[in-house]
Amino acid sequence: MLGGGPAGAAASLLLSTWGHTVHLITKPVDDYGLAVSLPPSCSKLFEAIGIADTIARAGFIRSTGHTAWWGSEEPRIETFASGSLGWQVEVGRLSSVMLERAVQAGVKIERRLAAATNQSFVIDCTGRAGVLAREKNLREYEDGRRTVALIGEWRREGDWPVPDDTHTLIESYDDGWMWSVPAAGGVRHIAAMVDPQRSALARGGSSTDVYLAEIAKTRVFSRLISGASLDQNPRGWDASRYRARAYAGDGWLLAGDAGSFIDPLSSAGVKKALASGWLAAIVVHTCLSNPSMRWHALEFFTAREREIEQHLSRESSRFLAAASGRHREPFWQERAAEESDWPDDNGAVRRAFEELKRRDEWKVSIGPTIVIEPRPIIRGNEIVLEPHLIAPGDPQGVRYLRSIDMLVLAELAPLSRSVPDLFDACRRRAGSMPLHDFLFAMATAVARGWLVAE
Repeated sequence: MLGGGPAGAAASLLLSTWGHTVHLITKPVDDYGLAVSLPPSCSKLFEAIGIADTIARAGFIRSTGHTAWWGSEEPRIETFASGSLGWQVEVGRLSSVMLERAVQAGVKIERRLAAATNQSFVIDCTGRAGVLAREKNLREYEDGRRTVALIGEWRREGDWPVPDDTHTLIESYDDGWMWSVPAAGGVRHIAAMVDPQRSALARGGSSTDVYLAEIAKTRVFSRLISGASLDQNPRGWDASRYRARAYAGDGWLLAGDAGSFIDPLSSAGVKKALASGWLAAIVVHTCLSNPSMRWHALEFFTAREREIEQHLSRESSRFLAAASGRHREPFWQERAAEESDWPDDNGAVRRAFEELKRRDEWKVSIGPTIVIEPRPIIRGNEIVLEPHLIAPGDPQGVRYLRSIDMLVLAELAPLSRSVPDLFDACRRRAGSMPLHDFLFAMATAVARGWLVAE
């Protein structure tokens, strides 16, 4: 295992818990941690990794949501649904508490790369450093879109002048955008996301001068730091997007940011790393315990990591597009791409949904080009083969769409006379399910020809 961040800590802990010998090669944790946001949905990952109690004891700041001045002078205050709470964490501290748990589970921590030789599997969890990813020349950057994050630590006495001091704060401005996360009482990390070629960085300006000049361009953040002191001068991180040409091969995997990086907009970075580490552990466990599933598992990992990267890229582009209408400068126009609210370019899913709403009754059959064949899926801590719907051009097939079992839906749809009848039948067969997820799955199945409505 290479790298002791959230992805590496999660994968090593799980593999050791499942009886494998794990050597984790990692550098000491940086004292200057980066504060990031984790949404409430991370609780499921904490449970799956086996660290829910560890996180509860760590005392991280619990957040109620975020406040954004995004393409608007008015704040948009968004709280998490049903009163749920997220976390504001320093990545270094999160990694430390996870690694402590991993050591207790039997993981052997090493400081030298040579310790990774003669291992049956190597998982690269080294983030942007991408030790294995670079060695294999697997990394692809987006052309012409380079972004640098300048991040400083600020301190003030008393509360910060914001609607909710637990919130992540986000502000767009003409030449970039800012975000801030609370790191401790009275302490916030504030980041400026800038284009290095269009800022004074390209002219050799000091990072501190550039950082303060960028904050001065903002309306909200310039007021936010009034009365606060910059405790630590800003550090710069390359925050440009990249992806891997391949995420897995014979004896190796790229997990977390070693495989792909989007940006901090969606607060998905650490959650993505945790999920990737969890999946990497399942794939490696499958390869070692059931060699006949080796290539199925590796192909599953690559397909899932690529799917997640594409989804987050779309979400990021959509978010950037929302601010580009107000900010016409090149920083925004180069990064923003109009995206449909529904994840199909031609609006076919939306049109199918509207058509289904208009029908009182229907007659549905499985599409003539659809076959049902076994494909990889996660069951417990292994990858197994189970039936999937397979359409032309989609060799991976689909079994679940959001929370809906598409095999159950495809089996029951021809027996139902209406969408409400089908919803009731699916709930009787598969249990409770969100109506929105069911309607989305149903509309997608019709739009993509998995089901044909007469």
